[in-house]
Amino acid sequence: MNLKHIPFAKLLGLTEGQGDFLFELTDDINYTNHLGTVAAAAQFSLAEFASGQWLLNTFPEIAPNVIPMLRKSEVKFKKPAHGRIRAKANVSQETQDEFLHIFNLHKRALIKIYIVLVNDNNEEVMNGVYEWFIQLKK
Repeated sequence: MNLKHIPFAKLLGLTEGQGDFLFELTDDINYTNHLGTVAAAAQFSLAEFASGQWLLNTFPEIAPNVIPMLRKSEVKFKKPAHGRIRAKANVSQETQDEFLHIFNLHKRALIKIYIVLVNDNNEEVMNGVYEWFIQLKK
């Protein structure tokens, strides 16, 4: 499944990224705020969708059988964002292995996904941690 097909992602106009980038927002005036920079809500949404897509891409064997729910997040805006913004995830193999171990034992688990948003100059404009609660469907 690709989350870009979810109605809200379509409304946002998310597009697939290239290489390590999961999604991106194009350079579009509709994403800007009162300062002419990319709105915080647009950046947050891009990062949230990227974290969810990372889950689907990384654990395809369990994805159809679970209910994923964003539990909490913490973001930091590093510098004003202009133009196209791209999102990539960074999760250690140790974190992935621990998640699967706990999930296989208890049929539910938490996982923290670290997301970085960069501009076209590859400068970090936002980073965040998106913690997901994953539970086996009953």
